[in-house]
Parts: sequence; C-alpha cells; structure tokens
Amino acid sequence: MSALVLKPCAAVSIRGSSCRARQVAPRAPLAASTVRVALATLEAPARRLGNVACAAAAPAAEAPLSHVQQALAELAKPKDDPTRKHVCVQVAPAVRVAIAETLGLAPGATTPKQLAEGLRRLGFDEVFDTLFGADLTIMEEGSELLHRLTEHLEAHPHSDEPLPMFTSCCPGWIAMLEKSYPDLIPYVSSCKSPQMMLAAMVKSYLAEKKGIAPKDMVMVSIMPCTRKQSEADRDWFCVDADPTLRQLDHVITTVELGNIFKERGINLAELPEGEWDNPMGVGSGAGVLFGTTGGVMEAALRTAYELFTGTPLPRLSLSEVRGMDGIKETNITMVPAPGSKFEELLKHRAAARAEAAAHGTPGPLAWDGGAGFTSEDGRGGITLRVAVANGLGNAKKLITKMQAGEAKYDFVEIMACPAGCVGGGGQPRSTDKAITQKRQAALYNLDEKSTLRRSHENPSIRELYDTYLGEPLGHKAHELLHTHYVAGGVEEKDEKK
Repeated sequence: MSALVLKPCAAVSIRGSSCRARQVAPRAPLAASTVRVALATLEAPARRLGNVACAAAAPAAEAPLSHVQQALAELAKPKDDPTRKHVCVQVAPAVRVAIAETLGLAPGATTPKQLAEGLRRLGFDEVFDTLFGADLTIMEEGSELLHRLTEHLEAHPHSDEPLPMFTSCCPGWIAMLEKSYPDLIPYVSSCKSPQMMLAAMVKSYLAEKKGIAPKDMVMVSIMPCTRKQSEADRDWFCVDADPTLRQLDHVITTVELGNIFKERGINLAELPEGEWDNPMGVGSGAGVLFGTTGGVMEAALRTAYELFTGTPLPRLSLSEVRGMDGIKETNITMVPAPGSKFEELLKHRAAARAEAAAHGTPGPLAWDGGAGFTSEDGRGGITLRVAVANGLGNAKKLITKMQAGEAKYDFVEIMACPAGCVGGGGQPRSTDKAITQKRQAALYNLDEKSTLRRSHENPSIRELYDTYLGEPLGHKAHELLHTHYVAGGVEEKDEKK
C-alpha cells in the first residue's frame, strides 16, 4: 500500500466554489404510518420505546417527530420491510467513556466494543467509530496547517489562508466565531468536524462500495454535544446538492442513548464485546483524544510533526496541552527532513520573513513570519508555537491577547465546553466535581492502550486515500471533507424538524 505523501507546494484552494450556500426546503416530518415506536419523550420511563405493539395503536402525534424518534422509528421497521433504509451509526470518543455513567458506573467502566454491541442490538445495520472520522480530520487539518505554513515561508500567502490557524471541529466555537469574530473566519481551518467527515464518507464512499443509493441510507451520530444536530443541519451538508438528502440525518446524545438502552433493557456492562464495522471501524489513539481539551492539538501534532520532519514525534503524550488549565501553550521545534521542500524553504527563511513583515496579509491577527530559527542556514528548523483555549471564556481572553499582539501563535485549538467534549451538554449530569477529569483520564488510558496512536498510520485511512480520495487536500477531499463559514452565523433549525 502506498504511503501518503504531502505535497506542500501544490496549488490547493482550501475554500472552493463547492461551498456555496444553498437554499434548503424544510424537510417533511416522517409519515405517521411509519411510526412504530412510542412517541413519548425519553424522560417518560413508564412507556417503553421498544413496545412496538402499543405504539402502533397509539394516535398519531400532532408535532413533528424529534430526531431521536425518527431514528428509532426507522430501526423499528422489520429488516425485510421494503421501506426500511440502511441505518448506520457512529460513536464519538467522549461517549464511550461517559455512557457507563448512565448505568451508575464509573467513567470508562464499560468498553467501546460493548457499546458497539449495544448499538447493534438496537437494530443498526452498521456501527462505525467516529475515531475514523477524527483520523481523517487530522490528515486534512495537519496537511492544511503545513500548506498554510508553506505558503507563508514562500512569502506569498493567500488572503483567505492566513496564519495562525484555528481548529474547526467544535460547533460551539464556530457559532461564536461567526457571530462575534467574523473577521477571524479566514484563520479557521476549513475542515469539517469528524462526525461530518465520516457521514460524508458513508453517503459517498460506502454507498458506492456497497451499491446502496444515498437516499436509501440513514446516518445517525451518538454525540456528547447538544450542538451537533445544528451542525449537521447546515444547508450545504447535503448529498449531490439535494437539500433534502442530508449527509447526517440524526444526532442522539449520550444521555438520550443511555435512556434508550434502559428502556430496551440493554445492560452494557453485561454485554459481550462486539466489533466495529469496516472500513470505518478502525481508529487511532490520536482520534480518541478528540474527546477532551488539548486532544485535537495533540493528535494534529503527532501527524504534522512527522509530515514536516520525516520522523515520529519523540514524545507522544504532550503533558503541556493536557489537563484542565484555561489556556495551555507550548513550542514544538521541527527540523525538516533532509532534501525536503521544507528544508529548502527554511534555508531562505530570512528573506521570506522580511517579505512577510513588509507585505504580510493585512488582517486582525498579524503573523510574524515564524520563530525559532536557530542557525543562519535554517538547519535548526522552526518552532511551532501552539495554544489551547479550554472553554469559550478562555478563548475570548486568548483572542484578545492575540489581537493586541501580546501573544503570538501558529496553531490554536478552541473548545467551547470546559474540559472539551467530555464536558459536553449531552453528557450525563454528575454531582462529582472531578467527573470531567475522570472522563479525561479514561480517554488518555484508551490512547495509551491503542495499537495505533498516530492518525496517518491508520491502514483504513491509507486505503481510503489510495482508492478513493487521492491525496490530502486534493480535489475530491476538498469537495467532501471541507466546509465554509458564514459571517453573522446561520439560522438554527428547530430540533424536531
């Protein structure tokens, strides 16, 4: 299998015409005749969602079905029902450590594969791991960071691809960006979030591989975040420009899934370990880290460092960006691989920096041309300055310092929820003040136990690029895996529509 090769000087447009906003017609509610589950809310344990007979006799609901109810209605159809669609599900990293809490157990007390088995018993046709989407995100985001760095070292940065670069996988951060900091939009990675990348692959790559029309598929996500449905509902996240055919149909939170398991009498702790379905069931330890603050940064550096230097990052566990501090920062020195384009660029870095200083891209954040050149010929490499903002309050503080020129970085991670996704609004509530630290520790443990700990070493990711996508940041990857943002924000749809 061929190795993935970054081409830093390729003429790549990160934001293309495929990202034009489209007018979207409202989606019609699911026909009442197909509803075979109780329409009670998940908070009403007296009525079992699995009681199909009672549900069939119940009167039709006047209000549109929620996304949870629509997903369960599709699963309730018999497998041989010609109207039943092929229902796929994916599970986010933070869900696997918190779902045990819905059973009254400690974070991480049930295994990810027990969760996969539980989902299969709910009737899902294929069970995928969002870790695959996280690894795919790292391939694109790490490549985008190095692409932007290359453009700046060559002293001809594009006005829509400036540095520093911010991460893009948190919908809470993106919402604040669009409404409060629209002038920073060009600085944000154009990569979709892991859930949206995996969903796009399911309704393109997987659909072609299995010979299933996307219209005959339903994609469901199990997420720790209450904003993930509004992310999925963005108008342009559709298939083949058809606004009624969504890449991702329904999002269920950790708490909602725990309630469904209880209603169905499924005790995860007693289940045997199942398996994730391939080709999107393989993920790395780096992907696991997406579930906590600092994790996206750490995962990205594991790949970006190796793409730049040609050697693995010496220390995989970066304590400097771990933990619960509000703002975390560190420097990573990267010496380019001998004979690489980066080595050539760094040899001429003095002229590039002078040019960047004199004619740098105007904007709210000024990039200073890079730091850490330790010798005149550039052999000392470059120091990548990174920062992590834990929560939106700390993000505002960090951005203010950057705008004032008091802090200079090359790469910044922002997560809206304190502690990151493990502290998301869709996670179980707890009176334990240390619960997010315990969930974070459980994720670190999963990373440590992983056979694969770098996203670019995932064989399924390599196969995807070899057989379908081409190269990171290539045309097809851009069309399917990248997005755009809207100054002022987008109108969020009613959750039930």
